[in-house]
Amino acid sequence: MAVFSSKSSPMATWFSIATLSVIFVGAYFFLRALPDVECGLLHYIEIVNADGEIEFCATNHAGFLDLSRLEYPIKAKLSSGNAVAQGESSRVRLDLKTAGGMSIAPHELAVTHTEKMHVMVIDPSLEDYHHVHPEAVGLDGQYFFDFTPALAGTYKVFTEIVPLRSRRQAIALSELEVPGQSNAPEFERSMVSLIDGIRFELLKVPDILKTGRDYRLQLQITDPAGNAITLETVMGAKGHMVAFDSAGTGFAHMHPIGSVASVRTAGLGGGGALDSSDTDLSFMFNVPKPGWYRLFAQIQVRGEAVFGRFDLKVE
Repeated sequence: MAVFSSKSSPMATWFSIATLSVIFVGAYFFLRALPDVECGLLHYIEIVNADGEIEFCATNHAGFLDLSRLEYPIKAKLSSGNAVAQGESSRVRLDLKTAGGMSIAPHELAVTHTEKMHVMVIDPSLEDYHHVHPEAVGLDGQYFFDFTPALAGTYKVFTEIVPLRSRRQAIALSELEVPGQSNAPEFERSMVSLIDGIRFELLKVPDILKTGRDYRLQLQITDPAGNAITLETVMGAKGHMVAFDSAGTGFAHMHPIGSVASVRTAGLGGGGALDSSDTDLSFMFNVPKPGWYRLFAQIQVRGEAVFGRFDLKVE
């Protein structure tokens, strides 16, 4: 009869210790690569949209992402074949890579709110805002978008993706230089914005906003006389909102509470597909530090994007 000893050999013990050490060291560096504050660890839920496609939608849609405190393991490098100039259209190339230098191909990206990539572009004065969705060319991490800057200065470019492997949001901050004199942002509390014959108004906004609190901002959109207008679906909803801080260190990309992801998160029920007929344009707003914030509300009317603008101060 064979006899098995319960004691491990010194070699087996050493191998086990070495294996555990490698695992813990690897986990340490992996966690170091992730954002270092809770609001950066946005989890996503899997849904099926109206076209039967799987999408990932943020379960934390109110968080402000401060890129001066957060560091994500991706990089986005911008370039253009011609000099970017004020008032002129340029074709901008975006090279997307991991922090280790590996290209990120389009098939490695999840669809979030109908797009694989959301890019927010803003000038130093926080006046000229663009929301674009670059298109991939090939599989080597090259993406392109058209950009016509209305102003001059160093534009900040926030590239937002969700890698399929992690299913977590990742942000890359880049800059795009437009020759000329730039201006500093100027703020004044404003709840109403009249753009291209469309009246945007934020309702239910307290006189004093505090940091770290969720505020439900209701967006009302009418013509100048107060009559309702027809809103078209954009990115799976009737509207979207983005907020920038005065220093341009970060942004909040907010989706309507009526969207599937937001409704489920809030425990209010909801179906299994994006409801493009939903006209409840309410947004959760929450920021970690005091100061001025500029909010842009994006809608679509007759096939054209229209952006309303508001200024809020948080104490």
